[in-house]
Amino acid sequence: MKASTDRLVAAWLQVTAGALVFLPVLVVGGFPVERWSSVVVSSVIHLGYGLTLVGAYNRGDLSLVYPIARGIAPVLVTLGAVVLLDDVPDVLGMVAVALIAGGILSVIHRPGRGVPWALATGVLIAGYTLVDGAAVRAGGESVRYTVAVFCGNALLLSVVTLYRRGHRQMFAGVRGDGWRNLAGGIASAIAYILVLTAARRAPLGLVAAVRETSVVFGALGGWLILKEPFGRTRVRAAMVIAVGLALLVV
Repeated sequence: MKASTDRLVAAWLQVTAGALVFLPVLVVGGFPVERWSSVVVSSVIHLGYGLTLVGAYNRGDLSLVYPIARGIAPVLVTLGAVVLLDDVPDVLGMVAVALIAGGILSVIHRPGRGVPWALATGVLIAGYTLVDGAAVRAGGESVRYTVAVFCGNALLLSVVTLYRRGHRQMFAGVRGDGWRNLAGGIASAIAYILVLTAARRAPLGLVAAVRETSVVFGALGGWLILKEPFGRTRVRAAMVIAVGLALLVV
């Protein structure tokens, strides 16, 4: 998405590709009617997430945006659990939150236009995590629920992209960056399958925290592949964030 000529079209292509890969599961298993309201709310939040992520990448480096967005979300989820679920972390949990916050602060000490958008992206990640977590805990089949949210997000983002870009520019994006974004969408779908498979065999909190250690790979990719400045500093900060994320589930 960061390297694409039109990041909104790239986001649309990737989300749509992921939805199409998952669609057979929804066709065979049926729509999770018992969770339709949560699907709608989560789809809307995912739409906001996609748009703010595009905005962040339009204004900031991958190695800056990705660690902030992915790092702040677990902190907000933890705080949300304290307020809404009275789930207060222990001392180690507080240390973890402090490490994550410190890592994020260390990469935003040089203000940039992408930082507010990255923070907004993190807020929305926390939002759909809480909505989806509550929906799955309340009952229902997690795989079908996830696929329904994916498809709802793809539908909403298609409408927004068509309105903003028009069908000619959308099809131009398919011809120009189509294969790369198709690969990204398939990779995203496979990642969700792996997460769901892991969640069946390990605590969900552990799976989520390990997943967010991808902030290190995001920082490395921005530094080594996209040749972004301040790469070493951001990789070190991402490693601090990753340690904090790991401590959240110890």
